[in-house]
Amino acid sequence: MKEERQAKKLNLKRKWSVLIAVMLVVTMLAGCGAEAQTTFTAPNGTYSIQMDESWSAEDMGDEYTLAIFSKDETRGIIVMQFVKDEWEIGDISEVKSAIEYTYSMNSVASADAPASVPGMTNISADTSGMILEGQSEECYTVYGETDYAYYSIIYIAKKVTDKRLEKFQAVCGTFAESVSQ
Repeated sequence: MKEERQAKKLNLKRKWSVLIAVMLVVTMLAGCGAEAQTTFTAPNGTYSIQMDESWSAEDMGDEYTLAIFSKDETRGIIVMQFVKDEWEIGDISEVKSAIEYTYSMNSVASADAPASVPGMTNISADTSGMILEGQSEECYTVYGETDYAYYSIIYIAKKVTDKRLEKFQAVCGTFAESVSQ
């Protein structure tokens, strides 16, 4: 009887050891590839997004525009805000037209929008090309609006791959607006 109890205790200890080992491996694997995030806030302080801390913000000389770029400057995200009370914009289609004209976008085609951009409605997305500083670039642009403003969030890269697009859509999911109306 005593030997039987000791055998059960030993089996229980082994099961717990295996369980703890599995949990440690899962925890370590979950951390692999995860990059530290930083919050990038627009110069006017009314919205922010999160991206890898290896990216850096660049001053665009406009308090409504947030521009961040990868360390090697081969990829960028530009968020533009159009405050409804300050701009004479009728709807999101006017924002799209202005962005396409401003950035000389070509071959514009409708694309699947991110599953979520917190606080935004009327979300849509396009793919396009553009010439930036004499170089051909690909773009994926998300448009949307809040009660406060219209937004465009542009991802620019030499090549917009599925993996990069997935990452960018996750960045769109970190969008946060902070305004008092």
